[in-house]
Amino acid sequence: MTGGCLFQFAGLQSPQRLSPKLKRKQRYGGGRSRELEVGKAAEHLVCADLLMRGHNAFLSDQGLPYDVIVDLGSCILRLQVKGTRQPKNPMPFKRVSDGYFFQIRRAGKGSKRLYGDDEFDVYALVALDIRTIAYFAKCNLGTQTVCLRVPGLRYGQGGRMARYFEDASFEQVLRDLAVSRPID
Repeated sequence: MTGGCLFQFAGLQSPQRLSPKLKRKQRYGGGRSRELEVGKAAEHLVCADLLMRGHNAFLSDQGLPYDVIVDLGSCILRLQVKGTRQPKNPMPFKRVSDGYFFQIRRAGKGSKRLYGDDEFDVYALVALDIRTIAYFAKCNLGTQTVCLRVPGLRYGQGGRMARYFEDASFEQVLRDLAVSRPID
């Protein structure tokens, strides 16, 4: 066995080491962004949820500042969807428990762009691991970050940022925006 490696002797191709970038590309389906996939899953979940509730909901086209459109008959609501895969604890030494965190004032890759004042009407914040959605009128969220508590758990006093999925229904958004749905 001179002049070659064991793989060549056996007639096999030697394994190639993949760069970390190429490993990620293979793991997440040919170069698709994991964040983009999370966003798409959240948009589809919101659309399905609204359709199941009897609303006319549609995915919007790429490049628009909103992700889902809801046709109420008397008006159209534009929804910005934000999704996360699981609860996190960004400050484990200060926080007692995990929560779902959403950055709501910035858009685009790397959060480089700020949303304009009149680009959409409603936030739909999606926890993909539990397939739960919280809806908020844009005018009711004035902070940069929103923390939604894990459903079923009650915590001490929350600040401006702390909210609950149980308190954030689409029907509440309609009441907050004083939008009436036509009777079929």
